[in-house]
Amino acid sequence: MKVKKIKFRSAGYELVGEIDFPNTFRGKLPTVILFHGLTNTREDCPLISETAEALTQNGFIAFRFDFFGSGESPGQLKDKQMDILEQNAEDAIDFISKNKNVDKNRIGLWGRSIGGTLVCSVPPNSKTKARVTLSPTIKLEKEFKEIFKRLRKKELALEKLGKKLPGTGKYKGKYEFGKGWFDSLKGLDKKILDNLKKLKRVLVLGTALDQKVTPDNACMVVNTVKEPKRIMIYMTDHDYAGFKDEALEETINWFKTYLK
Repeated sequence: MKVKKIKFRSAGYELVGEIDFPNTFRGKLPTVILFHGLTNTREDCPLISETAEALTQNGFIAFRFDFFGSGESPGQLKDKQMDILEQNAEDAIDFISKNKNVDKNRIGLWGRSIGGTLVCSVPPNSKTKARVTLSPTIKLEKEFKEIFKRLRKKELALEKLGKKLPGTGKYKGKYEFGKGWFDSLKGLDKKILDNLKKLKRVLVLGTALDQKVTPDNACMVVNTVKEPKRIMIYMTDHDYAGFKDEALEETINWFKTYLK
């Protein structure tokens, strides 16, 4: 695939990303925007690079970027706020839809973990025709604080051993969140559920042994969205280890069906 590095403005910041093109193509192509997880980047998020490559091999453009507080974009983990990430996601759609090679009427969304949450929270519009959400958290306001306390202890213990929790990437700064993050979660669960009721053409993937996101989140998503929809739960952890090929095949087939 051919890679073009880009920058675009969102929420007052300049975000860094890349557009991955097929080696050869004609005209305007269907395009998938890839959202990485909360502690990941556009490069180290599980399945994101493999998905981008598979998309380009199948005639899609893939667009991925570092959200605010991640990778090459400004900010650190402690600076993140959900409303900023939501704005980043919507601005990414607007940005890529103006690209001369992109068919703005055939755009798909893919996201893992919080990236999957953002796939669920972006309002329906005329541009986004299909979505794939992997291990989305949709009980953030209700459960994030308690889950994070538990995960933080595990993560810090693993750091001393030079390891990380499955699915955790190279986050910037300390493994902590500021008050702004928790404030931004207020009312979010209801907002996401209300949005899900309006969505269709959604593939939901989850993992049964997930230490970060319980699979009931994925079940809530598929039970809320409209048809056509599909759910697959794999017997692995948050990184999809051992089931990446299966998850990738489901993803490509979904976008082939609803974007091509």
